[in-house]
Amino acid sequence: MSLPALVFEVEIKSTPEKIWEAITSPDWTRRYFFGTEVRSDFRRSSKVEWLSDTGAAMCDGEILEIDPPRRLVTSWRSLWSPEMGLETPSRVTWEIEERVDRCLLRVTHDRLDAAPKTRAGVSQGWPGIIERLRDCVQAA
Repeated sequence: MSLPALVFEVEIKSTPEKIWEAITSPDWTRRYFFGTEVRSDFRRSSKVEWLSDTGAAMCDGEILEIDPPRRLVTSWRSLWSPEMGLETPSRVTWEIEERVDRCLLRVTHDRLDAAPKTRAGVSQGWPGIIERLRDCVQAA
């Protein structure tokens, strides 16, 4: 039996395009994603990395699906801990749903059955990441 997906949601008073930019721009991710900069050409099958200020990869993966500015699906490897880096990659889905005067951002992290250390780490990390993302976008 598979473990349930980790699902985190936040409403953001903004547009899908602005939220997409916050997810895919290194200048934005540095502000809310533990100081890391996202790096990718954001094409299907391309590599995606979140790099520390020293250039070390903290997380990486491959773009599995991309539909700007609505949906981004990547594989995920947590690299900030050597033990986590050895676990089977999981999957992260970013979905932006437009509402009347705001958007719903849903981040789903699943396929974590073979990555228990990653599951424990990201279950604590994602809520703060998406709350800081919301605060940054709304303040812009």
